[in-house]
Amino acid sequence: MSDPTLPRDRCRWAAAYLARAFALLGVGLLIAACGGDSDSGGASAATPAGTSSAAGAQSGASVEDQLGFDQAGILARQSRVEAAIAQCMKNEGFDYIPIDPLAQRAALVGSSRLSDQDFLKQFGYGISTLWGHGNPQADPNQRLRATLGPADRRAYDRALWGDNKGATFSEAVDSGRFDRLGGCTLKATEQVFGGAQVLTQLQGKLDDLDDRIAEDRRMVKAVAKWSECMASAGYRYDDPDEIDADLFRRTEKIVGPLPGQFATGPAAGEKPRPFDHVALTRLQREEVAIARRDNSCEQKEITPVESVVRPEYEARFRERNRGLIGQIRPVR
Repeated sequence: MSDPTLPRDRCRWAAAYLARAFALLGVGLLIAACGGDSDSGGASAATPAGTSSAAGAQSGASVEDQLGFDQAGILARQSRVEAAIAQCMKNEGFDYIPIDPLAQRAALVGSSRLSDQDFLKQFGYGISTLWGHGNPQADPNQRLRATLGPADRRAYDRALWGDNKGATFSEAVDSGRFDRLGGCTLKATEQVFGGAQVLTQLQGKLDDLDDRIAEDRRMVKAVAKWSECMASAGYRYDDPDEIDADLFRRTEKIVGPLPGQFATGPAAGEKPRPFDHVALTRLQREEVAIARRDNSCEQKEITPVESVVRPEYEARFRERNRGLIGQIRPVR
Protein backbone atom coordinates (compact mmCIF):
# COMPACT_ATOMS: atom_id res chain seq x y z
CA MET A 1 0.00 0.00 0.00
CA SER A 2 1.31 3.40 -0.87
CA ASP A 3 2.36 5.91 1.75
CA PRO A 4 -0.77 8.04 2.37
CA THR A 5 1.23 11.24 1.89
CA LEU A 6 2.36 10.05 -1.54
CA PRO A 7 -0.63 8.29 -3.06
CA ARG A 8 -0.31 6.56 -6.39
CA ASP A 9 -1.21 8.36 -9.60
CA ARG A 10 -4.78 7.15 -9.97
CA CYS A 11 -7.08 9.77 -8.43
CA ARG A 12 -4.12 10.84 -6.29
CA TRP A 13 -5.69 14.04 -5.04
CA ALA A 14 -8.75 12.21 -3.75
CA ALA A 15 -6.57 9.56 -2.12
CA ALA A 16 -4.52 12.29 -0.46
CA TYR A 17 -7.65 13.91 0.94
CA LEU A 18 -9.02 10.69 2.38
CA ALA A 19 -5.72 9.66 3.93
CA ARG A 20 -5.14 13.03 5.57
CA ALA A 21 -8.70 13.40 6.80
CA PHE A 22 -8.76 9.98 8.44
CA ALA A 23 -5.28 10.32 9.89
CA LEU A 24 -6.31 13.63 11.44
CA LEU A 25 -9.20 11.86 13.07
CA GLY A 26 -6.87 9.25 14.50
CA VAL A 27 -8.51 6.45 12.59
CA GLY A 28 -6.47 6.14 9.43
CA LEU A 29 -7.22 4.97 5.95
CA LEU A 30 -6.22 1.48 4.93
CA ILE A 31 -6.21 1.84 1.16
CA ALA A 32 -7.53 4.78 -0.83
CA ALA A 33 -9.31 3.80 -4.00
CA CYS A 34 -11.09 5.80 -6.67
CA GLY A 35 -13.19 5.17 -9.69
CA GLY A 36 -16.68 5.79 -8.32
CA ASP A 37 -19.14 8.56 -8.99
CA SER A 38 -17.55 11.84 -8.02
CA ASP A 39 -20.92 13.19 -6.94
CA SER A 40 -21.23 10.51 -4.31
CA GLY A 41 -17.98 11.25 -2.56
CA GLY A 42 -15.85 8.99 -4.69
CA ALA A 43 -17.15 5.82 -3.14
CA SER A 44 -17.66 2.97 -5.52
CA ALA A 45 -19.67 -0.16 -4.97
CA ALA A 46 -17.42 -2.65 -3.26
CA THR A 47 -17.32 -6.28 -4.24
CA PRO A 48 -17.50 -8.15 -0.93
CA ALA A 49 -14.19 -9.58 0.22
CA GLY A 50 -13.97 -13.30 -0.05
CA THR A 51 -15.56 -13.41 -3.51
CA SER A 52 -13.58 -15.21 -6.16
CA SER A 53 -10.86 -13.38 -8.03
CA ALA A 54 -12.72 -14.19 -11.22
CA ALA A 55 -15.82 -12.43 -9.94
CA GLY A 56 -13.78 -9.36 -9.10
CA ALA A 57 -12.19 -9.33 -12.52
CA GLN A 58 -15.47 -9.89 -14.36
CA SER A 59 -17.15 -7.02 -12.51
CA GLY A 60 -14.29 -4.68 -13.42
CA ALA A 61 -13.63 -3.97 -9.75
CA SER A 62 -10.10 -3.18 -8.66
CA VAL A 63 -8.39 -5.29 -6.01
CA GLU A 64 -9.15 -2.57 -3.48
CA ASP A 65 -12.84 -2.51 -4.42
CA GLN A 66 -13.01 -6.28 -4.30
CA LEU A 67 -11.66 -6.16 -0.74
CA GLY A 68 -14.12 -3.46 0.26
CA PHE A 69 -11.36 -0.89 0.77
CA ASP A 70 -13.17 1.85 -1.11
CA GLN A 71 -14.33 4.95 0.76
CA ALA A 72 -17.71 3.54 1.79
CA GLY A 73 -16.17 0.26 2.94
CA ILE A 74 -13.52 1.99 5.02
CA LEU A 75 -16.11 4.24 6.69
CA ALA A 76 -18.28 1.25 7.54
CA ARG A 77 -15.34 -0.71 8.91
CA GLN A 78 -13.99 2.19 10.92
CA SER A 79 -17.31 2.63 12.70
CA ARG A 80 -17.23 -1.06 13.56
CA VAL A 81 -13.63 -0.84 14.82
CA GLU A 82 -14.57 2.01 17.15
CA ALA A 83 -17.59 0.13 18.47
CA ALA A 84 -15.50 -2.99 19.01
CA ILE A 85 -12.85 -1.04 20.92
CA ALA A 86 -15.53 0.45 23.17
CA GLN A 87 -16.98 -2.98 23.98
CA CYS A 88 -13.55 -4.45 24.61
CA MET A 89 -12.58 -1.57 26.91
CA LYS A 90 -15.87 -1.96 28.77
CA ASN A 91 -15.03 -5.61 29.34
CA GLU A 92 -11.71 -4.43 30.78
CA GLY A 93 -13.49 -2.04 33.13
CA PHE A 94 -12.83 1.21 31.27
CA ASP A 95 -14.92 3.76 29.41
CA TYR A 96 -14.18 4.44 25.75
CA ILE A 97 -16.19 6.78 23.54
CA PRO A 98 -16.37 5.55 19.92
CA ILE A 99 -15.33 8.20 17.42
CA ASP A 100 -17.78 8.73 14.57
CA PRO A 101 -15.64 9.12 11.41
CA LEU A 102 -18.48 10.78 9.48
CA ALA A 103 -19.06 13.37 12.21
CA GLN A 104 -15.33 14.03 12.50
CA ARG A 105 -14.96 14.52 8.77
CA ALA A 106 -17.95 16.86 8.71
CA ALA A 107 -16.37 18.91 11.50
CA LEU A 108 -13.11 19.08 9.56
CA VAL A 109 -14.30 19.98 6.07
CA GLY A 110 -17.92 21.01 6.55
CA SER A 111 -19.59 17.90 5.17
CA SER A 112 -19.48 14.19 5.93
CA ARG A 113 -20.04 13.34 2.27
CA LEU A 114 -18.04 15.95 0.40
CA SER A 115 -17.48 14.65 -3.12
CA ASP A 116 -13.98 14.23 -4.52
CA GLN A 117 -14.57 17.00 -7.05
CA ASP A 118 -15.96 19.41 -4.45
CA PHE A 119 -13.03 18.72 -2.15
CA LEU A 120 -10.60 19.39 -4.97
CA LYS A 121 -12.29 22.68 -5.79
CA GLN A 122 -12.18 23.84 -2.17
CA PHE A 123 -9.05 22.26 -0.69
CA GLY A 124 -6.85 20.91 -3.47
CA TYR A 125 -4.80 18.20 -1.73
CA GLY A 126 -5.58 19.40 1.80
CA ILE A 127 -1.98 20.37 2.60
CA SER A 128 -1.72 24.16 2.95
CA THR A 129 -5.49 24.54 2.56
CA LEU A 130 -6.37 22.69 5.77
CA TRP A 131 -3.80 24.55 7.86
CA GLY A 132 -5.61 26.17 10.78
CA HIS A 133 -8.68 23.96 10.51
CA GLY A 134 -7.25 21.77 13.23
CA ASN A 135 -9.38 18.97 14.60
CA PRO A 136 -12.66 20.57 15.69
CA GLN A 137 -13.64 17.49 17.66
CA ALA A 138 -10.69 16.39 19.75
CA ASP A 139 -10.59 12.76 20.85
CA PRO A 140 -12.80 12.67 23.97
CA ASN A 141 -10.90 9.64 25.20
CA GLN A 142 -7.85 11.75 25.87
CA ARG A 143 -9.90 13.72 28.36
CA LEU A 144 -11.15 10.52 29.96
CA ARG A 145 -7.61 9.22 30.25
CA ALA A 146 -6.42 12.50 31.82
CA THR A 147 -8.86 12.05 34.73
CA LEU A 148 -7.21 8.78 35.78
CA GLY A 149 -4.49 8.41 38.37
CA PRO A 150 -1.03 7.17 37.29
CA ALA A 151 -1.71 3.49 38.03
CA ASP A 152 -5.15 3.49 36.41
CA ARG A 153 -3.80 5.36 33.41
CA ARG A 154 -1.12 2.72 32.88
CA ALA A 155 -3.79 0.02 33.11
CA TYR A 156 -5.98 1.95 30.67
CA ASP A 157 -3.10 2.28 28.21
CA ARG A 158 -2.30 -1.39 28.40
CA ALA A 159 -5.93 -2.35 27.88
CA LEU A 160 -6.20 -0.06 24.86
CA TRP A 161 -2.76 -0.52 23.25
CA GLY A 162 -1.10 -3.56 24.81
CA ASP A 163 2.71 -3.43 25.06
CA ASN A 164 3.15 -0.64 22.52
CA LYS A 165 1.68 2.50 24.06
CA GLY A 166 0.17 4.79 21.46
CA ALA A 167 0.23 2.15 18.71
CA THR A 168 -3.05 3.24 17.19
CA PHE A 169 -4.84 1.84 14.19
CA SER A 170 -4.03 5.01 12.20
CA GLU A 171 -0.34 4.64 13.05
CA ALA A 172 -0.43 1.06 11.79
CA VAL A 173 -2.06 2.25 8.57
CA ASP A 174 0.67 4.84 8.05
CA SER A 175 3.58 2.54 8.87
CA GLY A 176 2.22 -0.82 7.74
CA ARG A 177 3.14 -2.23 11.16
CA PHE A 178 -0.15 -3.84 12.12
CA ASP A 179 1.96 -6.32 14.07
CA ARG A 180 2.65 -3.56 16.63
CA LEU A 181 -1.02 -3.33 17.59
CA GLY A 182 -2.07 -4.70 20.94
CA GLY A 183 -4.83 -4.68 23.50
CA CYS A 184 -8.33 -3.74 22.44
CA THR A 185 -7.01 -1.97 19.34
CA LEU A 186 -5.62 -5.25 18.02
CA LYS A 187 -8.70 -7.23 18.99
CA ALA A 188 -11.00 -4.74 17.25
CA THR A 189 -8.84 -4.62 14.11
CA GLU A 190 -8.77 -8.39 13.83
CA GLN A 191 -12.49 -8.63 14.50
CA VAL A 192 -13.30 -6.20 11.68
CA PHE A 193 -10.52 -6.69 9.12
CA GLY A 194 -8.90 -10.02 9.88
CA GLY A 195 -5.53 -10.86 11.41
CA ALA A 196 -2.97 -8.10 11.85
CA GLN A 197 -0.34 -10.27 10.18
CA VAL A 198 -2.65 -10.73 7.21
CA LEU A 199 -3.02 -6.96 6.84
CA THR A 200 0.73 -6.42 7.09
CA GLN A 201 1.42 -9.09 4.47
CA LEU A 202 -1.27 -7.76 2.15
CA GLN A 203 0.00 -4.21 2.48
CA GLY A 204 3.49 -5.24 1.43
CA LYS A 205 2.17 -7.12 -1.57
CA LEU A 206 0.03 -4.16 -2.66
CA ASP A 207 3.12 -1.94 -2.36
CA ASP A 208 4.96 -4.28 -4.69
CA LEU A 209 2.01 -4.34 -7.07
CA ASP A 210 1.96 -0.54 -7.31
CA ASP A 211 5.73 -0.47 -7.87
CA ARG A 212 5.47 -2.95 -10.73
CA ILE A 213 2.66 -0.98 -12.34
CA ALA A 214 4.57 2.29 -12.04
CA GLU A 215 7.64 0.69 -13.64
CA ASP A 216 5.72 -0.59 -16.66
CA ARG A 217 7.06 1.21 -19.75
CA ARG A 218 3.55 2.29 -20.73
CA MET A 219 3.05 3.97 -17.35
CA VAL A 220 6.50 5.57 -17.49
CA LYS A 221 5.60 7.09 -20.85
CA ALA A 222 2.20 8.23 -19.52
CA VAL A 223 3.78 9.97 -16.54
CA ALA A 224 6.22 11.73 -18.87
CA LYS A 225 3.26 13.05 -20.88
CA TRP A 226 1.59 14.08 -17.62
CA SER A 227 4.72 16.06 -16.75
CA GLU A 228 4.58 17.85 -20.09
CA CYS A 229 0.90 18.63 -19.54
CA MET A 230 1.68 20.12 -16.12
CA ALA A 231 4.63 22.11 -17.48
CA SER A 232 2.43 23.69 -20.15
CA ALA A 233 0.51 25.32 -17.29
CA GLY A 234 3.69 26.42 -15.52
CA TYR A 235 3.95 23.56 -13.00
CA ARG A 236 7.19 21.65 -13.37
CA TYR A 237 7.09 18.21 -11.80
CA ASP A 238 8.62 15.01 -13.15
CA ASP A 239 6.32 12.77 -11.14
CA PRO A 240 2.95 13.28 -9.42
CA ASP A 241 4.42 12.35 -6.04
CA GLU A 242 6.68 15.40 -6.19
CA ILE A 243 3.69 17.69 -5.72
CA ASP A 244 3.01 16.64 -2.14
CA ALA A 245 6.63 17.04 -1.07
CA ASP A 246 6.80 20.46 -2.71
CA LEU A 247 3.62 21.71 -1.06
CA PHE A 248 4.60 20.37 2.36
CA ARG A 249 7.97 22.12 2.05
CA ARG A 250 6.41 25.40 0.97
CA THR A 251 3.76 25.25 3.70
CA GLU A 252 6.41 24.68 6.37
CA LYS A 253 8.44 27.58 5.02
CA ILE A 254 5.48 29.86 5.79
CA VAL A 255 3.96 28.45 9.00
CA GLY A 256 6.93 26.56 10.44
CA PRO A 257 7.48 22.85 11.05
CA LEU A 258 4.28 20.86 10.87
CA PRO A 259 3.84 19.05 14.23
CA GLY A 260 2.98 15.68 12.78
CA GLN A 261 2.76 13.97 9.43
CA PHE A 262 -0.77 15.19 8.72
CA ALA A 263 -0.81 18.37 10.82
CA THR A 264 -3.37 21.05 10.05
CA GLY A 265 -2.40 23.55 12.68
CA PRO A 266 -0.50 23.95 15.95
CA ALA A 267 -0.52 21.03 18.34
CA ALA A 268 -3.02 21.16 21.19
CA GLY A 269 -2.03 23.79 23.74
CA GLU A 270 0.51 25.42 21.45
CA LYS A 271 0.22 28.99 20.27
CA PRO A 272 0.61 29.46 16.51
CA ARG A 273 3.79 31.24 15.61
CA PRO A 274 3.44 34.49 13.66
CA PHE A 275 3.44 33.89 9.90
CA ASP A 276 2.67 35.65 6.65
CA HIS A 277 -1.06 35.15 6.19
CA VAL A 278 -0.98 36.68 2.72
CA ALA A 279 1.71 34.21 1.63
CA LEU A 280 -0.30 31.29 3.02
CA THR A 281 -3.46 32.43 1.24
CA ARG A 282 -1.50 32.75 -2.00
CA LEU A 283 -0.10 29.22 -1.58
CA GLN A 284 -3.54 27.83 -0.80
CA ARG A 285 -4.92 29.28 -4.02
CA GLU A 286 -1.99 27.88 -5.96
CA GLU A 287 -2.47 24.45 -4.36
CA VAL A 288 -6.06 24.33 -5.58
CA ALA A 289 -4.95 25.42 -9.06
CA ILE A 290 -2.23 22.75 -9.13
CA ALA A 291 -4.68 20.10 -8.00
CA ARG A 292 -7.14 21.00 -10.72
CA ARG A 293 -4.44 20.91 -13.38
CA ASP A 294 -3.06 17.67 -11.97
CA ASN A 295 -6.50 16.08 -12.13
CA SER A 296 -7.02 17.29 -15.69
CA CYS A 297 -3.62 16.06 -16.88
CA GLU A 298 -4.02 12.79 -15.04
CA GLN A 299 -7.39 12.10 -16.61
CA LYS A 300 -5.95 12.92 -20.03
CA GLU A 301 -2.57 11.18 -19.90
CA ILE A 302 -2.45 8.65 -17.05
CA THR A 303 -5.95 7.30 -16.46
CA PRO A 304 -6.51 5.91 -19.99
CA VAL A 305 -3.19 4.05 -19.84
CA GLU A 306 -3.61 2.81 -16.29
CA SER A 307 -7.12 1.54 -17.09
CA VAL A 308 -5.39 -0.92 -19.44
CA VAL A 309 -2.19 -1.62 -17.51
CA ARG A 310 -3.56 -2.03 -13.97
CA PRO A 311 -6.11 -4.79 -14.75
CA GLU A 312 -3.35 -6.86 -16.36
CA TYR A 313 -1.23 -6.75 -13.22
CA GLU A 314 -4.17 -7.08 -10.85
CA ALA A 315 -5.41 -10.21 -12.62
CA ARG A 316 -2.07 -11.89 -11.92
CA PHE A 317 -2.10 -10.49 -8.38
CA ARG A 318 -5.48 -12.08 -7.70
CA GLU A 319 -4.38 -15.45 -8.95
CA ARG A 320 -1.16 -15.44 -6.94
CA ASN A 321 -2.76 -14.13 -3.74
CA ARG A 322 -6.17 -15.75 -3.81
CA GLY A 323 -5.73 -17.30 -0.38
CA LEU A 324 -4.52 -14.08 1.23
CA ILE A 325 -7.33 -12.02 -0.31
CA GLY A 326 -9.85 -14.54 0.99
CA GLN A 327 -8.68 -13.97 4.56
CA ILE A 328 -9.80 -10.32 4.58
CA ARG A 329 -13.17 -10.18 6.23
CA PRO A 330 -15.99 -8.72 4.11
CA VAL A 331 -17.82 -5.49 4.79
CA ARG A 332 -21.14 -6.36 6.38
